[in-house]
Amino acid sequence: MAGRVFVFDLDDTLIDNVHDYAEPILDTCRLIVKTFGRKAPHVDVIIALEHEIDSRRVKETNPDTGQPFLYSMERFPGSMVEVYREIAKRVGVIPDSELEKDFYAIGMRAFDKSRYARNVHPAAKRVLDYLTNKGDKIALLTKGDATVQRKKIAVLKNAGISNFSAVWVVGQKLSISFSLMARDFLPSSARLTLYSVGNSYESDIKPALTAGFKGILVPVETWDLIGKMDDVVREAKENGVFVFRDLSDIITHYEEL
Repeated sequence: MAGRVFVFDLDDTLIDNVHDYAEPILDTCRLIVKTFGRKAPHVDVIIALEHEIDSRRVKETNPDTGQPFLYSMERFPGSMVEVYREIAKRVGVIPDSELEKDFYAIGMRAFDKSRYARNVHPAAKRVLDYLTNKGDKIALLTKGDATVQRKKIAVLKNAGISNFSAVWVVGQKLSISFSLMARDFLPSSARLTLYSVGNSYESDIKPALTAGFKGILVPVETWDLIGKMDDVVREAKENGVFVFRDLSDIITHYEEL
């Protein structure tokens, strides 16, 4: 039995994801300016408004499901519509239902599966193969819309990355998520060491530490970390987390883990 289990995050760890949303946001800005002309806010204001609205809607209830949007696919396109509605309100214009459809369609471009294959981290297969060859177990724990995440997982498989002992897709990563995953491995050997590998300290590492994992952080500056990265890295290191510049550093520093 392997002595180590590595539980990997997916988005912005094995598949680059953060910039998938950039183009739709910029296209939303373009359509806002085209629609409202001189009444349109400055682009910086539009982007800040999108950030505010999309961050808020994570915890808002999806009227179609009665559940929080969280990281479901419907949230982001709907946020583009809400940006349009809010700006229309500010300039005293009644929203146009056909334009709302256009804004929603722009938001859906973030989930164009043709991007996924291009976004697979260039070191992902090499790192996972290296760990497997060392006799370690590999698992995947990702949060998000199950339909979207399954498509990304299929892309990994097409890229030759399929050496996962377990694959979990969850709405949120909580300590219990990691505890339940650990339960699947630990009965075989109490000497197993478990690692959580991800780009987000708050989502991928902190709840894992609570569940008894060690952390490997490969930070990526996502929209919620702008201007906070130094503090995040400092806190991670203070809590004994390995902080690497690139996914491939897992190979370089393997003997130190």
